[in-house]
Amino acid sequence: MIYDKFSKITDDRIVASLIGMPKAKFTALVKVFESAALAIDRERVEKGEIKHVKQGGPKGYLDSYEKKLFFVLYYLKTYPTFDVLGFHFGFSGGHAHAHIDRLLPVLVRALTSLNVMPERTLTTPEEFSQLIDQYKNIAIDGVEVACVRPQDETEQEKHYSGKKKTYAQIPRNLRL
Repeated sequence: MIYDKFSKITDDRIVASLIGMPKAKFTALVKVFESAALAIDRERVEKGEIKHVKQGGPKGYLDSYEKKLFFVLYYLKTYPTFDVLGFHFGFSGGHAHAHIDRLLPVLVRALTSLNVMPERTLTTPEEFSQLIDQYKNIAIDGVEVACVRPQDETEQEKHYSGKKKTYAQIPRNLRL
């Protein structure tokens, strides 16, 4: 379905808007992604979680590592609901969720092996300071946080934006 259209795209701007990287980087990442997936499967066999690595059986839509990598990158770039994701890829929302749960650790392992996985386990301000010194450019994605409303009326007026919520009155004959 969607991967078939993706595989024919030659414009890197469109490719990057779908998966967050140009096609050349995607192609290079496929090999690392495949080796990470195989390593995780071998570890699962060694731990006894599974008896053997699945080799036969019916092939689903995600029947190649290219499609699996595209699936997880498309999810992370566009962030659709699982129902929408499943619709685009030809399976249910539950199956989409299961595939994401299974493929995200593979992507993390692949990116970690390439030393391009962002640091996400900072515990002290000193670790954060070391990372700032290590990298030239840092992007901080902040979210809006509600502030504590001042109790003093004059202080409240200083922070008041002038906006008030107004709700249109629905005529009685249109109410449910």
